[in-house]
Amino acid sequence: MISYSTVDISHSTVLIVDDERNLRLMLCRAMEMEKYQVLEASTGDACLTLCQQQIPDIILLDAMMPRLDGFDCCEQLHQYLGDRCPPILMITALSDLASVDRAFASGAIDFVTKPIHWAVLRHRVRRILQMHRAIAELRSHREQPIS
Repeated sequence: MISYSTVDISHSTVLIVDDERNLRLMLCRAMEMEKYQVLEASTGDACLTLCQQQIPDIILLDAMMPRLDGFDCCEQLHQYLGDRCPPILMITALSDLASVDRAFASGAIDFVTKPIHWAVLRHRVRRILQMHRAIAELRSHREQPIS
């Protein structure tokens, strides 16, 4: 049996999408300190373009951005990538029930509010990556023919 807490998540790629440059840089630095490879985008459109070129292991996605907000970006990612869509962790200053519901309805796997509690974010990212990788391993074992 595969335990998600022992799944190797080293070399995971984190895509950080936020229109606020300073927060994006802080998120990048925090993820680099955890030894993740980091990609970044400042808009929802740039996120979609990046994901067509390289699918990250997880996306940290700001909800409130101009033009294409995080909610619509999340929906489009799921439409474009289907089962290949990485887990999406929505990050936002919004904490009202409607925004939380909208984040999950759009396909986000989790929701973190600003100001960010960095220790919580670090653990959530790690757990999401571990669970996602463990599920992928279970699927690949299930699809292998029995000899």
